[in-house]
Amino acid sequence: MEMKTFSKWLKENCNCEMPKGDIDAEWFISKGLPMVVECTCCQMTMALPSAYIDGNDNIYCSACAKE
Repeated sequence: MEMKTFSKWLKENCNCEMPKGDIDAEWFISKGLPMVVECTCCQMTMALPSAYIDGNDNIYCSACAKE
């Protein structure tokens, strides 16, 4: 299954771009997105911008996504 970076997933599914630099919590709130997510495979927590997302919208860390 193809893994996408969160940035690519956001552009394709929400039709918006990731802000550059530091991202304010208000940005996540305004989009209805969590700031911290858990890997579907190993349960490691990470900041959403560092996550990988599969075609079923499951979230993975870079190690489990094999990136």
